Amino acid sequence: MIKEVKKLKESDLSWKRLEEFGLEYRWIAKFLQKKINHNEMVQNLQKDIEKFAKRQMTWFKKDKKIHWTQNPKEAKKIVQNFLKK
Repeated sequence: MIKEVKKLKESDLSWKRLEEFGLEYRWIAKFLQKKINHNEMVQNLQKDIEKFAKRQMTWFKKDKKIHWTQNPKEAKKIVQNFLKK
């Protein structure tokens, strides 16, 4: 991913634009600019990914059309019932 960000930067994208692409691009761009070290990049990225995943789960849980399952057998039963309709 670092190679990809370097390549994008070489193609005349600004650091600001790269940081707008998303979490990974933002932290890698800061690392490549030497604003943070490698360890800080990894820690910040991990923290932000966890926050993002939590927001996604909160959003998905509000959708009543989603059927959450505990195991593949339960999922198979839901799919089979759906296909019978």
